[in-house]
Amino acid sequence: MTAASALVTGLGAHSAFGRGVDALWQGALSGQTAIRAGRYGWAASVAGGVDVLSAAREAIEDAQLQAADVRAAALVCGTTTGGMARWLAGETGPELAYHGPAAALARALGLGGPLLVPSVACASGTAAVGMALDLVRSERAQVVLCGGTDVLTEFVAHGFAALQALDPNGPARPFDRSRAGLSLGEGAAFLVLEGAAHAARRRPRARLAGAGLAGDAVHMTAPDREGRGAARAIRAALADAGLPPSAVDFVSAHGTGTSFNDAMEARALQAAGVAHAPVHGLKGALGHTLGAAGAFEALLCVRVLETGLIPPTAGLSELDPSIALDVVARAPRRAAVRVALSTSSGFGGMNAALVLSH
Repeated sequence: MTAASALVTGLGAHSAFGRGVDALWQGALSGQTAIRAGRYGWAASVAGGVDVLSAAREAIEDAQLQAADVRAAALVCGTTTGGMARWLAGETGPELAYHGPAAALARALGLGGPLLVPSVACASGTAAVGMALDLVRSERAQVVLCGGTDVLTEFVAHGFAALQALDPNGPARPFDRSRAGLSLGEGAAFLVLEGAAHAARRRPRARLAGAGLAGDAVHMTAPDREGRGAARAIRAALADAGLPPSAVDFVSAHGTGTSFNDAMEARALQAAGVAHAPVHGLKGALGHTLGAAGAFEALLCVRVLETGLIPPTAGLSELDPSIALDVVARAPRRAAVRVALSTSSGFGGMNAALVLSH
């Protein structure tokens, strides 16, 4: 028997394209990049700083939640750096912990349900949405605000530079034959999940049907070259949703723009049987937003399901001939998308996947 799904009833975001989901969506559709040269190298910085509270409030308002719903709601917020930015600025206090910003967000919004803060490298945002699905299924919460957030710091930028993972010459070019590394980004993205009965009076935007997690156990920073962990996460998410690989109509890929990641992800999609679907990579537009990346990409899947439009992959000029994927580039593509897959991978062999549908 297929496990129960959850309904997505609200979306909220603050990205380098500006405040709100519409700014993010229009920026993605434009095929342009928000990545610029600056203090963190080539990166996508949010003007004025990331406003996590406004992104969360946008999602709550979009879902048209009542005050009682908000007071009982759970929060699942993925992150990789937590309160590091404040610690680096010399501040003190409980918000410096990795769970500190999420706890502060729950207090500011008046959320009284469970608080979970997954930190599983760059798969954190995707894992957070999957954990929220578990909360709804288990009836530990009828409403869950889930997503992720991270901000740019010199510590993070220097760390990725030391690993020689950054493209030193320009914005990231996911799946391009001349790709030379990732670009960093920052932001916050949230979705509101509800059980079907609880959301009956509202307009659901999409259905979160399944989630999967898997580990590589290969290397501290490099992915399994064959993508076996990513493929297992995809298969697990599809099995959780009760859907075959052939049902997937669209893939929002991790697509960092590094040589190893993009190649392994292509192999993983092939191994999981979903390489037939058109693919989009958001990180050429927004940079790698770390703990927020999976949440941004889940949000993008909802908009693709709603509109039937697949944004072009910013930075992709010529597809690497060794990558046997249909990566959308140059202009938006109209397609009949009823099932979307979102994938994430991270340091330490972390892999996560989500399946969303109409």
